[in-house]
Amino acid sequence: MTLKSPGVPKSAYYVALDGLRAIAVIMVFFQHYGAGHAFLFSWGWTGVDLFFVLSGFLITGILYDSQHKIHRYRDFYIRRTLRIFPLYYFVWIVVLLIAPVAHWQWNMRWALWPAYFGNYARFFFLHQPGDPYRFDKLTFGAPISSWFGYPFHLYIGHFWSLCVEEQFYLIWPFVVYQVRKREALIKICLTVIVLCPIFRGVLSIGLSTQLLGMELFYRSLPTRIDALLIGGLVALCLRGPEESIVRRARRPLLVASAILFVALYLISVKILSLPFEGSASNWIGVFGFTLIDAFAAALILECIHPGSFLSKVLSWKPLRALGLISYGFYVYHDLLHDFYSELAHRLSPRYAYPLTLLIAFSATLLIATLSYRLLEKPLLRLKDRFANQVHTAPVA
Repeated sequence: MTLKSPGVPKSAYYVALDGLRAIAVIMVFFQHYGAGHAFLFSWGWTGVDLFFVLSGFLITGILYDSQHKIHRYRDFYIRRTLRIFPLYYFVWIVVLLIAPVAHWQWNMRWALWPAYFGNYARFFFLHQPGDPYRFDKLTFGAPISSWFGYPFHLYIGHFWSLCVEEQFYLIWPFVVYQVRKREALIKICLTVIVLCPIFRGVLSIGLSTQLLGMELFYRSLPTRIDALLIGGLVALCLRGPEESIVRRARRPLLVASAILFVALYLISVKILSLPFEGSASNWIGVFGFTLIDAFAAALILECIHPGSFLSKVLSWKPLRALGLISYGFYVYHDLLHDFYSELAHRLSPRYAYPLTLLIAFSATLLIATLSYRLLEKPLLRLKDRFANQVHTAPVA
């Protein structure tokens, strides 16, 4: 699909990237609902890395292509606001509206989440007694919890990645619009990408094992910004003489990053007997994130390569349809985790686990579809009315 706008260079809309979003959100779904049941599902957290690299790729392209527009800041933030805020704050409005019935066990510290700083909530109050993960969920009061027979929760912990991206959106536009020169921006990206593993390595020595075990590296912008800038680096290279080199390197990068990560896993877990704790594993936090993100960048390059097998597979309409509503699917999928699990156990204790997957996926798909059509899509139509910024991706 090719888009044109008066006075704007031809741009390409890569339909396969919608399919890649679908794969990413499916991975995260199975991480939250199946990590304890299958080893493969325990790697679902890498779907967030796919989202980060993809966001960096698309946002950097938008920023670089619009840097000479008069209202570039206004246009960018209006369009981001219309895309992100309505759904996110709709959830929080619903939370407030049902508060008289829910009797939430909360306090003002939960305000970190609507302020897009919830990704740090679990780390800010470690000095206070109580469950360190209590800020990842809202607990219903006695009237509802008693009906279930145990504390019933509304899970909000997965919003952490939305916080990281929003923090990135507050910083990166100023860098791109002030620096402007593509070569200088590439140097900034490369410098941060190289320094980030070193920075995480230094922190791994100086920080407590409790902080590291609670996924500090995974959840904070300073330790994850390389994921977003790897995507940004790809976008910048595709807009210059490095394009042909980057496109040719996609498959070697895909293979090399996969081999290096498997080697890192075997050395760390099988030879050095280091613990494997998913995204909280120290060896993954220091080196593994970079390799995973490099693999994600190679996937993006393969997706946008004309005629590639992966591009054809990810352009499958059902995948693209899920990709279009992937933001809503991500936001809604884990909120009612307890309810879906309880419902499945009451319907069929013997097949509770597969039934939980089926109920959770189906319900989330329905809610996300309705949300997209009734809430998100009408507001997305306003983007071009209030802002004249157009994403001009390089033509494949």
